[in-house]
Amino acid sequence: MEFVSEVDKNEIVKRLLAAFADEWIAAYYYTYTAYAIKGPLSEVIAEHFLEEAKEELEKHAKKIADRLQDFDVDPPRDFAKLWEISGCKYPTLPQDPYDIEAWIRTAIKAEECAIEAYRDLYKLTHGTDPVTEELAEEILADEVRHKTKLKNLVKQ
Repeated sequence: MEFVSEVDKNEIVKRLLAAFADEWIAAYYYTYTAYAIKGPLSEVIAEHFLEEAKEELEKHAKKIADRLQDFDVDPPRDFAKLWEISGCKYPTLPQDPYDIEAWIRTAIKAEECAIEAYRDLYKLTHGTDPVTEELAEEILADEVRHKTKLKNLVKQ
């Protein structure tokens, strides 16, 4: 990592670990949402959430784990540690399984946090760590797309 100073490396790793945790937590909550919501169009909305959950794990968490390996760092082994190091902490879920719009708005809040986190990671690594910079840019674009799709599911 000839581009990255030791101070920057520690901060980058810390943020990558938080992002890894956020992706796993989002995947869990999106899966939970898909199974919990009820009512008209719930099957279509559930399918959307399951697709996003899959992308959070299979694409985002995987890329972050691979980047952490470049720094010779393993993701946490203890699942409970993920909540502790999460930067975004998923918003509180609605109580009413029939209030699909509230569930979607909760996911929008989560995406907004992810967008901010990846924007910050991009700024931190811009010009000093091109590999992490590109990773942040790619995932940031996905998170913006997720937010847009979610917003399109609710009344404006």
